[in-house]
Amino acid sequence: MVTIIPSAVFLKTRQNTRPLLVGEVDIQGGNAMPDQPITQPIEPNETAFFMALMNHLMQGSMIPKVQVERSVGPIIGFFLAEALSAAMNEEVEMLCPEFPIRKTRLGESENNQSTNIDWLMFSRDKHELLLVELKTTDTSYRHEQSEVYLALQDTIAKQNSAAFLIDELQAIASASQESGKYRHVMTLLAQGLSVHEAELPHKLSQCQRARIIYIAPKISKPSNWPENNDALRWFSFGDLPESIEHDFAEHWPAVRGSLVTLDTLSRRIRNGEVPGGQAGKNYRDLLSFEELLERCRTSGSAIVVGLMNWRTELPAMTASQLRAKTYKCDLATGGVGKKLERNWISGDQFLKQVNALLG
Repeated sequence: MVTIIPSAVFLKTRQNTRPLLVGEVDIQGGNAMPDQPITQPIEPNETAFFMALMNHLMQGSMIPKVQVERSVGPIIGFFLAEALSAAMNEEVEMLCPEFPIRKTRLGESENNQSTNIDWLMFSRDKHELLLVELKTTDTSYRHEQSEVYLALQDTIAKQNSAAFLIDELQAIASASQESGKYRHVMTLLAQGLSVHEAELPHKLSQCQRARIIYIAPKISKPSNWPENNDALRWFSFGDLPESIEHDFAEHWPAVRGSLVTLDTLSRRIRNGEVPGGQAGKNYRDLLSFEELLERCRTSGSAIVVGLMNWRTELPAMTASQLRAKTYKCDLATGGVGKKLERNWISGDQFLKQVNALLG
């Protein structure tokens, strides 16, 4: 397992020193990150830091042995309950990341060998457990792993209860030298379900159904994946909402925007067999709202901004909606890929309409 720690690559200016974003050039030192979009210098702030951090972590998708889901998983998990709540239009609660489950049920085997669910979550609206799995490459989906989830889902349905998970968790803990960590998992379950630990078996006995949810690149979705099956859902990164309700919602667009780039990143593209531009990418940069405004002020009609059906959508947007989005940006002439005119607005026109909206 490899975890990426942000590296200390810095761009020096007269006023400040800040991380060098992928694709930026240090004019003084000549350093550059190759093969990535060039971005304009921006003032250091929390949003800039978070976008630079996500940009850095995404580089792991091109480094052997680096598992990007290990790097970005905790960051996604921080926002995941709110993101799935918005995506599924129901109240979703985080229970526990890396929730341990036995590979076989108690009574079937004395072997307490276990595996982990990336996130165990709970739907308060439907009183169901959610077994959530994250994948970040087109080659990481494994049918064998899904069989473990399906078996657990089937057991919950047959028993009309998920209370057995507590017995299995205690059995795993009894065979572990880190039993304290499993006690902490019990604490997290009780907190997430809003009950005392002693009430966990009763609370989980009321969960008579579980849903399996994969969050993974669009390109990795199996061709035989069952559609219209509420018990087995697949969310590509582009399916996740652009904005969410969260104490740190302003940072979610940077997370989502980075993940969306994985939706079309195939092994053939990574190996250089197919140019990345042929995979559907049609923009040079991903920018926050404030960064985009500055780019529009300096570049005007020389750039275009991606916004679906902008003629009808832009006039109806609120200030909070404008600030929550991450925007595609490209050169008006000589840009990347193909574009539909109805989805791209010139930089000067975007700035004019936004100024009118914000007064």
